[in-house]
Amino acid sequence: MSLIFLVGFMGVGKTTIAKKLAKKLNYDWIDTDQTIADREGISITELFASKGESYFREAEKNLLLSIADKSEMVIATGGGMPCYNDSMTFMNQIGKTIYLERSPKELFQRLRNATKDRPLLQQKTDDELLYYIEHTLGIRTKIYKEAHFIADRFNQTPEKIIALLSLTDF
Repeated sequence: MSLIFLVGFMGVGKTTIAKKLAKKLNYDWIDTDQTIADREGISITELFASKGESYFREAEKNLLLSIADKSEMVIATGGGMPCYNDSMTFMNQIGKTIYLERSPKELFQRLRNATKDRPLLQQKTDDELLYYIEHTLGIRTKIYKEAHFIADRFNQTPEKIIALLSLTDF
């Protein structure tokens, strides 16, 4: 079993870490949001607008099922993926999961200028954005913390993540 799932809130850096980690391990990598956008032929923003969030969550589930038998792959999940369709449990069964943890204030700073590219954040004021992050992270944290490993902001380098993974029979 050599699937590595990076989970955490949007904007935490899952895709950036996935690319670097995959390179260090000589693994393939995917970003689930980008893969779904590529399969659908439209952006995630357009997908949400035209087909809705429930369609998107079903696409996430189908993508997860399609990679379950892969190996040597790092997967940057969408921020909500672990929280729907019992996906966190499934990811924990088929691979290793790593929660990239950041504070709401850090996430706010990282996301405040990227709201137009993120369907769930569009047209939010700064106050609304911070509230959304705090509220949604409060709900999702319990699920994120079901991950095999938790990497705080100081342990979010490929080298430190590889060291975490080496602590188990991977």
